[in-house]
Amino acid sequence: MNKIIMAVVVTLIVAGGAGYMIGASSMSEDTSTEELSESIVMMKKQSLAIKQMSEMMKTGGMMMQELGTKYKDDSMMNQGKDMMIVGDKYMKENQEASTNSGSMQKVMGE
Repeated sequence: MNKIIMAVVVTLIVAGGAGYMIGASSMSEDTSTEELSESIVMMKKQSLAIKQMSEMMKTGGMMMQELGTKYKDDSMMNQGKDMMIVGDKYMKENQEASTNSGSMQKVMGE
């Protein structure tokens, strides 16, 4: 059960991260302003999705730790801690990426 939850969460994170990276990839010089604006909107949506996933991971990690404590299962507690650490990592990376996209928005005049 725990492995299934971890697999689902990791899959969501990888998919969200891949989508984010595709959206944040460099664009050619002949890209129109409209396309750049659409990219900024898409990046904002991806950022929100990543933030929600990281919050879910942190919450799920806390729940796993509580259950691990309740049932005296060290493995479950460690997996919960790992989920919280990964959730924190994705939240920090997302915040850094949002800061970088803010620079792009200033350049675009949005």
